[in-house]
Amino acid sequence: MDERKPGFGGGRYQDIRLEDLQHSFLGMIDVAEREGYSLSFNSVIQLTRQHLTVQDFISGEAATIERFREPVYKTLTALLGIYGPEQFIRMSAERTFYHLIFMGMGVNESLPRLLKVKGFDYHSFKRVDYETFKERTGGRNRLNTYEKLMTSYLAFEEAMGSCSSESVLPESYQTPVNPPVGRHAPIGKRQFTLLERKFLQKWYDELDDTFTVEELREKFGRDERYVRLVLQASEQKGLLAHDEHVVKKIRRTFEEFLVWDGLPEKEFMRMRFQGLKSVNEISEQRGISRQRISTRLNTAVGLVPLTHIDETNAHLKLFTQFSLSEDAFVEIFDMHRGVYRLLSAKLKRGERHISGIHDKLTLEQQKRFERHFSLFLYDGELVPINKKNIFEHVLRIHASMAPFHIEEVKRQYERFIAEHIPVELAPPLLTDELTLKGIGERSEFVINSYGHGLRFHDPKVFTGERVERLLRLLQLEPGVYNARYIFQLDPELMEELNCQDPSELHNIIKTRISHPHVTMGRMPELAIGVSDKLTWVRHLIREHAPIPLEEFLDILSRRFGLHIPSMRSLVQTTMLEHLSPDNVLIASFPVITDEETEWLRGILVEAIYTFDQLLDLYKDVPDLYDKFLNKWILSQVGYTISGGFIVKSEYGSGEAYFRCVIKSKDLYRIQDIPAAKTQSYFKVLKDLETELEIFRADDDHYMNIGRLEKGGFSKSMIRAEIEGIVETARHLDTEYFTFPMLQEVLDSELVDLGMENVFYERLIRLHPDVNFIPSGGGDIFYFSREKRMLGHFYLAHLHESEGTDVHVFERGLEERYGMTFNSGKIIDSIRDRGGFFSPETEKVYRDKSIFLDDLYRD
Repeated sequence: MDERKPGFGGGRYQDIRLEDLQHSFLGMIDVAEREGYSLSFNSVIQLTRQHLTVQDFISGEAATIERFREPVYKTLTALLGIYGPEQFIRMSAERTFYHLIFMGMGVNESLPRLLKVKGFDYHSFKRVDYETFKERTGGRNRLNTYEKLMTSYLAFEEAMGSCSSESVLPESYQTPVNPPVGRHAPIGKRQFTLLERKFLQKWYDELDDTFTVEELREKFGRDERYVRLVLQASEQKGLLAHDEHVVKKIRRTFEEFLVWDGLPEKEFMRMRFQGLKSVNEISEQRGISRQRISTRLNTAVGLVPLTHIDETNAHLKLFTQFSLSEDAFVEIFDMHRGVYRLLSAKLKRGERHISGIHDKLTLEQQKRFERHFSLFLYDGELVPINKKNIFEHVLRIHASMAPFHIEEVKRQYERFIAEHIPVELAPPLLTDELTLKGIGERSEFVINSYGHGLRFHDPKVFTGERVERLLRLLQLEPGVYNARYIFQLDPELMEELNCQDPSELHNIIKTRISHPHVTMGRMPELAIGVSDKLTWVRHLIREHAPIPLEEFLDILSRRFGLHIPSMRSLVQTTMLEHLSPDNVLIASFPVITDEETEWLRGILVEAIYTFDQLLDLYKDVPDLYDKFLNKWILSQVGYTISGGFIVKSEYGSGEAYFRCVIKSKDLYRIQDIPAAKTQSYFKVLKDLETELEIFRADDDHYMNIGRLEKGGFSKSMIRAEIEGIVETARHLDTEYFTFPMLQEVLDSELVDLGMENVFYERLIRLHPDVNFIPSGGGDIFYFSREKRMLGHFYLAHLHESEGTDVHVFERGLEERYGMTFNSGKIIDSIRDRGGFFSPETEKVYRDKSIFLDDLYRD
């Protein structure tokens, strides 16, 4: 943590001057809550950072007032109306425990709330020793909490010096003159009854467990006589205890409440909430009208504060937040039904979906919740108990990295049911291996691996960019391919797709990829651009004949990855007409008419085509591939077949064509043709970059080495510049770096050229010691050969034990690395790597356990 500058806050509040807190609204946070208004700590921080003071608000200038957010403005306006300007200013400037947060010494927003609940006062806190603190906070070991508070308290007091905790009123403000106070008027019985009901129906529940006589007097807006009489009456009933200044609520259990001497309308209340009888049943049993029973019950319930009863006090917040049915409440909290009915009689049930309550429950309550709704936790989310969800969950736990045979999957499946599923729900879930395998084939989270293995596979890896790269791999010349051949074309992509073997790739292409010219065959083969394997083999025989069988089989193995013994058997059993006695393959060459030759010559006008391109353009020519797209026929019109392309004979291959075209131009624009969307095209670009023949100039162009040579930069000089840039990066003392971070400290003629960042980023990529993570704002580099994703980068910057506001996190990264980030993508990437995002707090965490710790931290 950086050292705090004198006069400024610490940690994330280093930009806030402590002096400015004297004119902030911090003192109004608790006041607002007491009056039933919302004023959050974060709202006050925003006002402070905008340099908006209490005096600014009191002034009422339109231009200033517009800078206050509408909800905050409404709250402050209401409080100003209640207390008046003078008291509003004094209360705002009062030092509170919220001030300690700004020291950046470990005090968080939950601690001021704890201290308020436990009745601590800021000004007397310095005289509180640990034993007193421990006793008043419940007797638990809170030494670490106490030390954080006391250290921050002393540091803040020292930093603020002897400054008054009260702000100075504006000179223009005149204190109102209070009217003379006359003799006290007598208090009538009706007036007293109304005040007592207001206290029991409203203020009792809204006040803290311990509150002051002055707090209650402010709520009543009456002189202290009224307050004392109401408190005395409530104390006689056993609802509270009080002395001259402090009032403490008394609690009793629900059972004690039902036998309480002070219980109003004892008979009806016990019948209703202990005997659980309806109003109609009570009416019939007692011979009193339903309307009268209802009226007397409503009156009695209104005189029972919910925070007086342990059970209703403990659950009233959840009750008003979530849509809880009576059956769910009773089972989850193991409560008497009368508790729910008493809450229902006093409060409006919440509207939030019941699923959101799970994280707020104890472990035992969570188990009862899951049992009641027939749910279980699957990757941190509650899902229904059914075969599919349990099957996927078992694979996620046991077979994320290595596949399991179906027999082992079934054993783990049955074990999970025995250990985690209520016994009454288990019988319909038990099943056989065949059914489980069928569930796996229909699940997007399950992938088939080599040897009939099954593995959990997260579909989130199939981003648009990765699917596009996989489609490029399939831009091959027509043929039947072994999945192993395609698997080996791009090992890096296979790793990113979490694809471990050719069998998994075969399954991915079958279930995830839509390609008009790909037909899936029996594992591990697939056909690209051909409909019949035998016809395709005969096509190849005509193309290469005469050729010894073993040489032909070698071509099938090298170019298509096909198994030699299998293909030998196919040729020898089904194509004897092509096989001579000395094991040489022979074939008659196809013949086309002069008109067909001219037609072919007429359609081939570009220098290079892909097979898919021509097959799509001429779908109405069914024998196009078999009759026209072979080397013998194409050679007659000046074209050849090589590397999956149909290319002019003068180039010989697709790669040769790309190299020739790219190197012939000083400034080459990336082409938008089918051939330029293939793996071969991008391989040539990458090879030419590695050879320092071309350089990425911007998103659409490459620059030829010739242009740089004219400026005096040879290849050897550029390599030296790359080494110098990377050497500078080594001294940054940071795990990750970007080019914008280096730009200000580099002494480089190449950097002085002022090219776009992508130019230098592509050069840094070439260094053997550097790896990179591409992002929307540019490349993020690091010194390791380990492959990392954006999620790894974000997690490395999250706090180890706390959550971080995602927008604050985004701004921090942008300031540090000099590039733009996107909060939405930050959230997605963090989730992909096991992190957690809370929509309610808009904070990101390294994992969900940190979120839960943060939620329940003292």
